Amino acid sequence: MRTIVITGATGDIARELIRQLSDDRLILLSRNVSALETLVDHQNLHLYQVDLSDEAALSATCQAISDKFGAVDILVNNAGYGDFKSFLSFSDTEIKQMFAVNVFALMQVTRSFLPNMLAQKSGQIVNIASIASHLPTAKSSIYAASKFAVRGFSDALRQEVVADNIKVLVVNTGPVKTKFHADNPDYLKKVGKNAVTAAFVAQKIVRHLGSSKRELNLPWQFNIARIFASIFPTTTDKITRRFFNLK
Repeated sequence: MRTIVITGATGDIARELIRQLSDDRLILLSRNVSALETLVDHQNLHLYQVDLSDEAALSATCQAISDKFGAVDILVNNAGYGDFKSFLSFSDTEIKQMFAVNVFALMQVTRSFLPNMLAQKSGQIVNIASIASHLPTAKSSIYAASKFAVRGFSDALRQEVVADNIKVLVVNTGPVKTKFHADNPDYLKKVGKNAVTAAFVAQKIVRHLGSSKRELNLPWQFNIARIFASIFPTTTDKITRRFFNLK
């Protein structure tokens, strides 16, 4: 039985992961564990309520998990959020808060569980980023910057831990049909068939747990766009300004 930690456990992708990982011991971190108490179908859930932007509380929670369960086999850094508006519309507090959750908390959680992974010479870290880390668009400046940071951190960390048999997988999703877009319901209508379901994303992640895959870019249309952008960046900018600035 694998021991798997999932942050942001009330998110739609996390819930699908929980459903698809029914044979594993799952340790779930969320600001609101009451929303997870209805997951009675899973026989081996352990819930921890914590605000990921509270460094002291997060550190204490991770330590408590390590003390109780020892080394975890897989860490899924799923927690994150986005706010989409023009750069000058953001306050300093809003910018810092998005980085606190999307980047600094992810690093802190990884830092907490990595030593035991190194000691056992095995493990996998799955960081949920965004296709915005490859294809940023207008009104996504802060969100895209935070996801660039996640991808850069992941790529560097992978090189540090590969000799210790620890794998690092980055998952870059395009639009997903989740409550992530609850404040902008028209967005999913605009992107149409390019949006995928949380179940689809979770299935792809589960399929690559334990593998040496370094990056998942979903759906395939956005992976093609990512490759195109790396070859023709100026043309891509023109296309994204015209077609993808839908937020």
